[in-house]
Amino acid sequence: MARKYRDDFASQDVESEPVVCSLCEQVIPNDQIEDHHLVPKSKGGKIKVSLHRICHSHIHAAFTDAQLAKKFSTISAILNDPAIQKFVSWVKTKPPGFDDEADERGRRR
Repeated sequence: MARKYRDDFASQDVESEPVVCSLCEQVIPNDQIEDHHLVPKSKGGKIKVSLHRICHSHIHAAFTDAQLAKKFSTISAILNDPAIQKFVSWVKTKPPGFDDEADERGRRR
């Protein structure tokens, strides 16, 4: 007997909820969503949050894995850091798809 395939057209028409950055609380474009382990995987972390690529990069530029594991293992702890507060207030002034390419150029030197 031949199989009957059912196409679920309704599920194709449904738009997914926008993903909001846990750090700057802005909508993340689909091509900039990155998962951040609150405790680094190298330190046994499993819990992840979604961040903008630029926010994720800034966290890892500001803190070592050991610091993230011991002192900055929650978003609220990260947000209490003055350097992160300054960064978040700056990045909130940028358009939703903003990606700082200056970081990429600086790494090549």
